[in-house]
Amino acid sequence: MPWASIASAGAHLRKVQNQGKRASRAFGDWASQKKPVSARAESACRQARCPFPLGRLPCLQLSGFRMIRLLGFCSALLCLALLGGCQGGGSIPPQSSAPGKELYRLREGDVLLLEVFQEPYMTTRQRILGDGTISVGLIGRVAVAGLDINAATKKIAAQLNEKQLVNPQVSISVESYAARRFTVWGQVRTPGAFVIPGEEELTLPQAIAMAGGNTDIGDVKNVVVTRRDSGGTQKIKLNAMNPSSAEFLIREGDAIFVKETLF
Repeated sequence: MPWASIASAGAHLRKVQNQGKRASRAFGDWASQKKPVSARAESACRQARCPFPLGRLPCLQLSGFRMIRLLGFCSALLCLALLGGCQGGGSIPPQSSAPGKELYRLREGDVLLLEVFQEPYMTTRQRILGDGTISVGLIGRVAVAGLDINAATKKIAAQLNEKQLVNPQVSISVESYAARRFTVWGQVRTPGAFVIPGEEELTLPQAIAMAGGNTDIGDVKNVVVTRRDSGGTQKIKLNAMNPSSAEFLIREGDAIFVKETLF
């Protein structure tokens, strides 16, 4: 906090206290004589920044000494507010929101259990094929890869409703997940291929920890993630010690390389 701001606030407190004393002298006989509030008294109270509306001022019903204490208290509250505004050199910047967890999307290789309420013959267990489809009674093959469970359920229910079933109650659950593999190599203790568990998300520090962490000469501040997508291959340089690395999610097929420390 700037010393100039503290000195300014202190000077303001002394000034308001003096104004409180003048207000006390102006209101000294008011409580006993019940005189109307004078212009001088009103001005002194307003300058003291009393928060109560005129005519309901509790300070008008107190003795001079107690009134000084009340006005001093109001002044202290005002100065604390001023000091609070000076602290930190301005308003606090808004914190960035943590990214919400994405819904798991069905993928090739997942094994699904599909059930229709009160239609036991519709129950089926099957793996999503390479074309992203499963076979459903009465309607044939349905593409579900890339959809979350809720969307896949609504899609199948809508198609069944168009056939022989009226308002079918469909439920889908994943019995086993297709492996989403990634690799960690370089200066880690147990390099190799690892699997992203189930519906969970995996961050960069967690992926390095699965490989046993860095070696004595491993530099986790110098990590390169090689990622392939529809746009080609990209190399992403990251610092695993930076808190922002906890927001970097590992994807299937990523190759994480921990470089050696340069002395």
